Amino acid sequence: MSTAARITKQPQATPLTDMIPPFPVRRFTVEEYHGMLESGVLTSREPYELIHGWIVPKMGINPPHNYAVNTLMEQFGLLARASGNCTVRVQQPITTTDSEPEPDVVLAAGSKADYKVKNPGPAEVHIVIEVADSSLRLDKTTMLQLYAGAKVAVYWIVNLNERRVEVYTQPRGGKSPTYKQQTNYGVDDEVPVMVAGKEIGRIPVKELLP
Repeated sequence: MSTAARITKQPQATPLTDMIPPFPVRRFTVEEYHGMLESGVLTSREPYELIHGWIVPKMGINPPHNYAVNTLMEQFGLLARASGNCTVRVQQPITTTDSEPEPDVVLAAGSKADYKVKNPGPAEVHIVIEVADSSLRLDKTTMLQLYAGAKVAVYWIVNLNERRVEVYTQPRGGKSPTYKQQTNYGVDDEVPVMVAGKEIGRIPVKELLP
């Protein structure tokens, strides 16, 4: 038999699928996560965040998402300057007991100087905002529960898919954290911006939607 006759066709390789590691894993504390950042194990250029002790990759963003984030930054910046007692943070961390998410926009108490050496905690966050398209399911489940459990007073989802802004208030902690009240604002509505129970302005929904 010739050498060529003995050659058999190899089956085509298939990509590995994601799977749960078949060995023990553990969660990290906020302090350990900070240590990884400080030591360079993780760098600020890497798209990760700490969610309930797990270091998870952040979802990618697209031009419509960027448009909404930039508009929120502009609108909230105007309101923050007018109120004189809050600051706007864009895609920067907030710190809870077991997490360090990086929301799209945060309206925090005080000035930017208050956060030179620390991130805002839940009590210092007036409003936390996620812009959602491909991340909608995550933002309405895991992130909603995280912010409610941390007692963040107001949570907005700028829902690009359904072209509305969802405002969640009255956080409830416990084993199944959630917000007791949800108010939806459509494309023809204006969303009131509430800080410590007082309205400091309104933002038209249509200005946030690409």
